[in-house]
Amino acid sequence: MTPLHVEPVWTTPYEETVDADAVAAYARATNDPNPRYEDGSAVPPLFTVTMVLPAHTELHRTGAGRLRIRGATGAVHGQHDVVLHAPVRPGTVLRCSGTTRSVRRVGRGVLLTQRLVLTDTSDELVVEHLWSTLHIDATTDVELGTPVPDHSFPEAARARPLASCVVPVDRDQTYRYAGVSGDRIGHSMSDAVARAEGHPGKILQGMCTFGLAAGALVDAVAGGDPDRVRRLAVRFSRPAFPGRELEVLAYDAGRTPDGAQAVAFEALQGDVVVLRHGRIELAA
Repeated sequence: MTPLHVEPVWTTPYEETVDADAVAAYARATNDPNPRYEDGSAVPPLFTVTMVLPAHTELHRTGAGRLRIRGATGAVHGQHDVVLHAPVRPGTVLRCSGTTRSVRRVGRGVLLTQRLVLTDTSDELVVEHLWSTLHIDATTDVELGTPVPDHSFPEAARARPLASCVVPVDRDQTYRYAGVSGDRIGHSMSDAVARAEGHPGKILQGMCTFGLAAGALVDAVAGGDPDRVRRLAVRFSRPAFPGRELEVLAYDAGRTPDGAQAVAFEALQGDVVVLRHGRIELAA
């Protein structure tokens, strides 16, 4: 069958102000004690995920039929890649809209990637998110876009360790994160829902796990300065759980073509890797 080519469609634009209290609340919900988030002089690099959920949800609501994704037995947040084009500050007004960037058949189903962009009131690009969802066991006859940018872990980097951090994960982490992000997915809110999906109890929202790791990385490899972060990308490999410490391991991955420092990372709970193929890129 010849793949069906579909033109991407953009969502409604959503406008929101970066609120200083919301920034501080996000930092607390991801156990990040960086004082710059409390005094209003900076914003965590993943904070804007709290502003893209309406566009993300609209794309999922309107896109399933148009993209002809069918037969899915479930869906999971597979990968996330954030590029920061300019610093975000409390008080900034940002507009978010999104579109489908790519649809690809992969080994376990269909990988759908959304491009969610945040612009300022002058229409300058500030942040973009590539949000990839794996539709398990699904199929499609749509062909759209190109593969997502690579952020594979270079195994040679293991010879150049940079940092090892332990991040506490609290019993109420999923609820605190839901409060700041709006992400109230069932398996993070209810033991019963999580157990029905085969987990022993509630699991962390993927972006909560990513946020916990990102805070540790800014501290360990960026000198506590979130404005140095140009890119954060990761693959969600296994669920993480409340009440279990998260270990974040960082390695020197050399330089990017434009001279940024590249750091590979992964995160574990016990001996289980929960974040894989992590990458953070830092301005000099």
